[in-house]
Amino acid sequence: MTEEVDFLIERIREEYGAGSLPAGLRPAGEDPPPLALIDRQDVEDEDDIEQRKGELTRGNIVSVASVDESTSPIGTEYDHDIERVAGIRIEGLDADEFGYVDDSGDDGAPWSSLVRVIRRAILRVRSYPGTGTPSIDYTHLELANAAPQSQTWSDYYRWDVDVIFDGFERLPDI
Repeated sequence: MTEEVDFLIERIREEYGAGSLPAGLRPAGEDPPPLALIDRQDVEDEDDIEQRKGELTRGNIVSVASVDESTSPIGTEYDHDIERVAGIRIEGLDADEFGYVDDSGDDGAPWSSLVRVIRRAILRVRSYPGTGTPSIDYTHLELANAAPQSQTWSDYYRWDVDVIFDGFERLPDI
């Protein structure tokens, strides 16, 4: 399911840049805080919070991973409704800990603004990725199961959400 992961990474990369944060937070035309976009399948050990905090001193992180696929038959033909799910995780570290999350916007981006920019990058899309599979097409995508987890730590910010790619599969007649 790498087409969906690659698609999300590219969408966020295209949207995140100068002018993507709300006006007044940074000088006009100035780039936003650094943002690393990674395929979570390539990450060795993301459960070590102290190691992750070290990585977050270089920039905020958005990681994307393929999660699940489900199908169900449609009508009396051979077609199926199909859903593929990719998980997105946004992570940041407070500026007081040498990270790039700062509510004032002076030493980083406010957390809510960063999450909003990533959400908007995904939802603004009006086209969908190729599925990599003949006869499968997407009709829309949506965000589900948002799980803010920042309240667990005082200096580490995290927001997880699933992106559901909804479509259909036309199976050949027998």
